[in-house]
Amino acid sequence: MSNLGGMTKNKILFHVLAFILTTTVAATSSAADWSQTNIQFLHGNEYKKGNDDSYSATVVTFEHLSSWAYGSNFFFFDITSPDTENSTAYYGEFSPALSLGKTGVLTPPEGVLKDVLLQLNFEIPQGPARRVNLGGVTLEWKDLWFDYLGTQFLYRDALGVDGHTGQLTVVWLKRFGGEVFPLEFSGFVDWAGQEGPLKDNIHTQASFLYDFNRRTQNKVPLKIGVEYKYWNNKYGIQGVVENVPQAKLLWIF
Repeated sequence: MSNLGGMTKNKILFHVLAFILTTTVAATSSAADWSQTNIQFLHGNEYKKGNDDSYSATVVTFEHLSSWAYGSNFFFFDITSPDTENSTAYYGEFSPALSLGKTGVLTPPEGVLKDVLLQLNFEIPQGPARRVNLGGVTLEWKDLWFDYLGTQFLYRDALGVDGHTGQLTVVWLKRFGGEVFPLEFSGFVDWAGQEGPLKDNIHTQASFLYDFNRRTQNKVPLKIGVEYKYWNNKYGIQGVVENVPQAKLLWIF
């Protein structure tokens, strides 16, 4: 009974935090000081279904990132196999964050720590995956070789599953090659712990792209290259391993 009470308190705290952050984001969306929106086209073989069957697919992703006076917003929406009648699938995430540095609540100490953010993430899949709510903190780092490096420590709650777990996420971006041959290496790694029947899993996607946008000084807003996707225990299903190199094209609006 005490465990149930603890779970209820955790969920109440999560939804209060979600209400505060999403209300603040909605109220200040017009205050965005930087934003980027893009559409991505990916194609690969050996994607995995929940029953471990393999298939080839094209994935279209709509992605948006913006920074505003007190934080940031990120969301994306995937459409897998949009050219098919019966195999089309959907997946989306929304990730608002509130910066403790920008709000003046916390001044990071001198050194490599750039900012601390209160972070939410909402995963909205089409089955067999479950909807997931996450909340915690993001630490953003500086002077560590990367153009961007963030680590997230998150409480993770899959809806309809008893219990909860934690998730560790690392996000990075590194630009190199100069203006003559501009390249970038970006991606993320997620580790999610076991939750009820859902096994712990590791999910990573890493892109290596040639940046025509930088090369042409924003005249050709295109990036093209490859992305590697690896997902051990996909959807938390024991033994389902996705290991897919993908061709990738990204067009910036």
